[in-house]
Amino acid sequence: MDAFAHAVLVSVSAKPVNSGTRHTGKVDQQLSDTEAMLWGLESNPNLATTMGSLLILDKTPDTEWARNAYRKAVASVPRLRLRVSVPTLGLGNAHWTLDDAFDLDHHVRFLRLMPRATYDDLARTAVQWINDPFDRSRPLWSALILSGLPGGRAALVTKLHHSIADGLGALQMAGEIYDFDAIGKKPAPVDLAQVFAELQTEVEVAKVQPGKGDPPKTSADEAGSNLLDRARGLASLLADRQQLTTRSNDAVKAARTMASQFPGLGGHTGSELWSGRSRNRRLEWLEISLDRLKRAAREREVRLNDIFVAATAEAVLRYHDEFGVPLPEISATVVVSTRREGDKPTDNAFTPASIPLPGHGVDAVERLAYINKEILIRREALRSHRQILGSVSGLAAALPAGLSASLTLDQARRVDLATSNVPGPPVPAYFAGQKVLRWIPVGPVSGTAVNVTLLSYNNAAFIGMHIDPAAVAETKLLKNCVRAGFGDLGVRARIQ
Repeated sequence: MDAFAHAVLVSVSAKPVNSGTRHTGKVDQQLSDTEAMLWGLESNPNLATTMGSLLILDKTPDTEWARNAYRKAVASVPRLRLRVSVPTLGLGNAHWTLDDAFDLDHHVRFLRLMPRATYDDLARTAVQWINDPFDRSRPLWSALILSGLPGGRAALVTKLHHSIADGLGALQMAGEIYDFDAIGKKPAPVDLAQVFAELQTEVEVAKVQPGKGDPPKTSADEAGSNLLDRARGLASLLADRQQLTTRSNDAVKAARTMASQFPGLGGHTGSELWSGRSRNRRLEWLEISLDRLKRAAREREVRLNDIFVAATAEAVLRYHDEFGVPLPEISATVVVSTRREGDKPTDNAFTPASIPLPGHGVDAVERLAYINKEILIRREALRSHRQILGSVSGLAAALPAGLSASLTLDQARRVDLATSNVPGPPVPAYFAGQKVLRWIPVGPVSGTAVNVTLLSYNNAAFIGMHIDPAAVAETKLLKNCVRAGFGDLGVRARIQ
């Protein structure tokens, strides 16, 4: 776990519960370019950016404790009570606005699995629920508490739209919901009706008093102002050729940076075996000792993430071997964090970097060395060009949603493997009085064949495989190939 994430989680876990405080933030805030891009892409359901997690609990949590934990989180974390408001006729910018019809029962639900339910039944239920589309008129998150697992165990399934936060941001917000190191006290009840009433008063005051002597603005005013500002900006730009040249060069740089992230733009079409795409999803997972994973990385003088990516690449090749299909190159993406100290937890500070990996014909040692080198190069390049990446997001957000989604989906279909490594809490976590035994990540597939995400938790590494079965038909085979891929690099996965 990196020092920044560790410090945040430890500080949050040590913070005393205080239901009398809340973080108001801005009650009406414009979506950032990245958030607007992620929101717009979901006009095509195949590009859903929902992040999920499946937590297996020691026992069924106390219902009222669970509700109070989420009431406290809603009162403390602004994004959990805000919805996206789109201006009339789509003119103007989308904003985060208070959900004045907020209903906790819509976001936090309880369900008992059928008698004699298995963990496969749990996986099917969890992945179907995670992939159900959000009601886009409400805050973009939900939690489902499932009981009825073998041995009296239970599960907590959560989902969060990527426009709210990235994976690390989601973990930081989790500090308001979970206890760490030891079972905490039951949170005091929070009167959400009172919290929302106070916030709504702030909203009304802001409408009536937007500034010194300014009249209140309407949606039409905002749309007109937005169009007028753009027209003025265009006129100014055309009048200044030097500025036009500079902006054009910036746009070219941004376009090249964006193009470099997608293997399809270079002519790669992805695996023929994994060419199918659908909206259906399957979930498989593995558990690995985090100590063994770190030891394997140290012995090979690479980073933990390099071992993870190399193992999943080996799995892809093993799967293709089973069908006698050669794969000279693996079309892969690796999520690179561009987060900096001082970024807000809700900031989306990530970029999926395209790294076409050597396929058949290259041994595992050579492939690992290549991954180690290429990820480092891309991480440094992306972090040093974060401003340009912002321009790319702004450009994508400015395009018509249908066009942007169509272009993105065309490239995502050519990606065989999407990977992400999320550092989680290094200590035991508890939800509503019950210990979290496993913390399984469910990363967004978003048009690719499979998303494999590693999340470290309490000295274990959990590997979540979120799979499109139209591409990867034999999901159990892929799971066994991932287990063997780690074994090739000296890391043995635990048998569930």
